[in-house]
Amino acid sequence: MLYSNKDNLEDRIVKSLANTGMTIKSLHAELNKEESWSLRAVYKAVHKLIDAGVILKAGKQVIVDQEWARRVQETLSSTPAPLLSNKERAVYTFVSVEHLDAFWKTVMLPLENLTATREIFFYNPHNFWAYVPARKQSEDAYYRHFSDTKHYGFFTIGGDSPADVEFKRQYQGQHLQIDLRNIGFFRRTDHITILGSFIITVRLAKGMAEHINKLYVSGRGIKDILPEIVNICRKPGKIRFILENNSIKAKKLKKILARNFYFKRPE
Repeated sequence: MLYSNKDNLEDRIVKSLANTGMTIKSLHAELNKEESWSLRAVYKAVHKLIDAGVILKAGKQVIVDQEWARRVQETLSSTPAPLLSNKERAVYTFVSVEHLDAFWKTVMLPLENLTATREIFFYNPHNFWAYVPARKQSEDAYYRHFSDTKHYGFFTIGGDSPADVEFKRQYQGQHLQIDLRNIGFFRRTDHITILGSFIITVRLAKGMAEHINKLYVSGRGIKDILPEIVNICRKPGKIRFILENNSIKAKKLKKILARNFYFKRPE
């Protein structure tokens, strides 16, 4: 499935043609940089995509059909953000870290468009999410989008262990600012996100949170503790995802988190 974790040949062809047209022989050469495909298989897949209206053949080149691309974009961009009135909340339960993180982004991205906010605040006791192998590519893309959009992410980490410092050193930038500061107001199980009047709380099982905290305060680097983090994430227990729309609470939390951050107002 296109842009999923498991691409077939048709998916790879569409990705290769996303930004430029190619002859089928050039396309074949491009595809074989990553995996071996026969020229016959490429021709067969190309004709299948042409019949489906996904790509076009113009002369000797094949290109993505922009009408198809627009339909896909319109369909996906119409995905609604969760609609909660002020002081309403919704709670979801997960037993998979990977599914939880995917759901977090499924909720977050529409909310960013809905609220049109330029500043998002985060609080994590320790940000192990950035290193879970199955979600690392997604995490890196999310952190990168702050500089791409010129929006601001203000990320407070509730510890200053070597592994916490590594996260700050790796991801800190003008548009993703990171502060290492434990705030007693927040539970050590809670991973908080605030954008506009919306608050997302990811609440780990107590045992999982305590185990991860012990790994971080051991003083080892992220490479040393990552295998144990991955093992913990295989059986995390119940994780609660709490989404609420509460303008007064959101304002209070942002005030607590904003102390060491700065950003330029647009002129």
